[in-house]
Amino acid sequence: MRFTRVLLFSLLLIGALGAQEKPASTRLYAAFGLGVVNLDQKGVGVDVPLGFQLIIPRYRLVAAVQALDLALLQQQDRTDARFVRTFFAYGPACLDTLTGYLVSSFRCGGDTKVLFSLGADLSFIPVETSFFGGKPGKLALGVGYRGLNPRTVYGTLGLLFNGPNGSGTGIRVALGRRFVYVGANWVLPPKRLLGKH
Repeated sequence: MRFTRVLLFSLLLIGALGAQEKPASTRLYAAFGLGVVNLDQKGVGVDVPLGFQLIIPRYRLVAAVQALDLALLQQQDRTDARFVRTFFAYGPACLDTLTGYLVSSFRCGGDTKVLFSLGADLSFIPVETSFFGGKPGKLALGVGYRGLNPRTVYGTLGLLFNGPNGSGTGIRVALGRRFVYVGANWVLPPKRLLGKH
């Protein structure tokens, strides 16, 4: 908790010292992402966060809410003793011990588990122009809270890139206790989602 307080105070102090007056206005975006998540003791899988993002240029802040965060995790091998994973010269295979035949590998694989979560984070943009792959982007550092599966405070590091027609993309890493996310994010003005340009 002490680390979180120190980080928040540092972000606010940096913002107060380095904030510049800018005519840009605050913008609200619909946000969605696709990435890889590792949840300790639950597994690794695909993560799809959906929510909203508020960019406040005057204070160089980005507030994000993941209203729905879907994690699709591959479970461990099935416990059905009839099907066992074995290895041959050509690689892994699944053997039906009752019939002695090789069967489709899904019989030995685990099920897909869907976990729901939600969260919010606040990031500060200490570097407004950072080049990544030859494209200018904004570096963002922040803290957040994940509400479920697992509940944890996390730190976030990201790069934000402006796109055409008011859209944007980004790369994001979030690290917390028993939680790691690495993925790509996209933002669109709500009017574009509704078909109004």
